[in-house]
Amino acid sequence: MEKLKLKLNIPQTILMSFIAATVMTIANFLIDWNNRIYAGIFAGLTIIVCGILANLMIRDKD
Repeated sequence: MEKLKLKLNIPQTILMSFIAATVMTIANFLIDWNNRIYAGIFAGLTIIVCGILANLMIRDKD
């Protein structure tokens, strides 16, 4: 498997933010977070996963 680029272009960033915002909004609606650290860890992992997904969905022509 080839290495993933660490930088995202503008369409990838927009897609990543749309997916992450949707996932976190649904999760915050369904889950009552008792501790903010768990919400922060979940948000961080969601951003990383969404960045990888956006990179795989919209690939550069390089």
